Amino acid sequence: MTCYCRTILLLFLLLSTWGTAALAQTPPSQPAIGPGGRDYLHAGVSVSGPFYAKNQTGNGALKYYMFEPSSPTPASAPVVLFLHGFAALDPASYQFWYGQMVLKGYTVVWAQYQTDAIALDSWNWANNAADAFVDALARLDQPNRVRPLKNAQGKYRTAIVGHSLGGFFGFVLAAKATRSWWTQLPAPEAIVAIEPGAKRLVPGEDYSRIPASTKVLMVSGEDDTINCIDQANQIWTRMTQVPDANRDFLLVRSDRRGTPQQIANHFFPNTSGQEDTAAVDARDYYITWKLSVAMLNCTFKGTDCNIALGNGSLQQTDMGAWSDGVPLLPLSYFSHPGLAPVNCALQP
Repeated sequence: MTCYCRTILLLFLLLSTWGTAALAQTPPSQPAIGPGGRDYLHAGVSVSGPFYAKNQTGNGALKYYMFEPSSPTPASAPVVLFLHGFAALDPASYQFWYGQMVLKGYTVVWAQYQTDAIALDSWNWANNAADAFVDALARLDQPNRVRPLKNAQGKYRTAIVGHSLGGFFGFVLAAKATRSWWTQLPAPEAIVAIEPGAKRLVPGEDYSRIPASTKVLMVSGEDDTINCIDQANQIWTRMTQVPDANRDFLLVRSDRRGTPQQIANHFFPNTSGQEDTAAVDARDYYITWKLSVAMLNCTFKGTDCNIALGNGSLQQTDMGAWSDGVPLLPLSYFSHPGLAPVNCALQP
């Protein structure tokens, strides 16, 4: 009996030690180089705003800020429209994500598009974002600003990066830009949509209108209980004119091996730590930061396409390693969102 109890005690101690050691592991720090790394082209960010489109000062729905690279200040740069998730109306909620893009050489426009956190006029939100972006581009195209980069035809070169509802609006605006009544809205050359979705409560668009040349990267989290992959699947299926060579879908997997746990929930893209296990960690460096900057580099510089549109390449899916050298679970590539296994419930 005594021997049996000692055996159980020894096993318990071994398991406890193993569990403590596993939890003691920490995720990787920011890489030294690469699109998610700290090898920055600029040392500063010039912040200006708030501004209001259509001269409607005080109207939160038309409010926006501009973030321009500085130290050194470039003569021109592509412009990224950054669109937040539902009710995430504080620009600080994502400041390190879009800050990464600015320090890598891109101007970012943050548009509020909602009057406030309780506004329910969802049919206006995409138009509000469009109005703010058009106004911002005109404001940037002035002396003493980082001018918006233009193509040979004199058109602005832009991209849209967004999370949740903002990711959904990336596709809505790309389709709207082809409409005759939105001639001032430039068609984005690239869309990066992290966990896109609107719960089918916000008006969409005809996604078949999106130009086939548009580069698209969709990312969903396997434990995103807010949007799951429902609307990502819907948009992907209705956007068949964009060839597979120009679009990738990736699934983030949860890795609970260490601390903080790397959970593929709905809130990991924010950099404030709200409703998440950390403010900034490997999920930022290796997912939102890496993939968005890689897509911008691929689109505007012709570099890092093996990351942005890597079809599951090691460079695209790598998540670094825990402090003991064990790799974090990599991102998973699927040729269609509908093929991805998730832990959330799809809408019927």
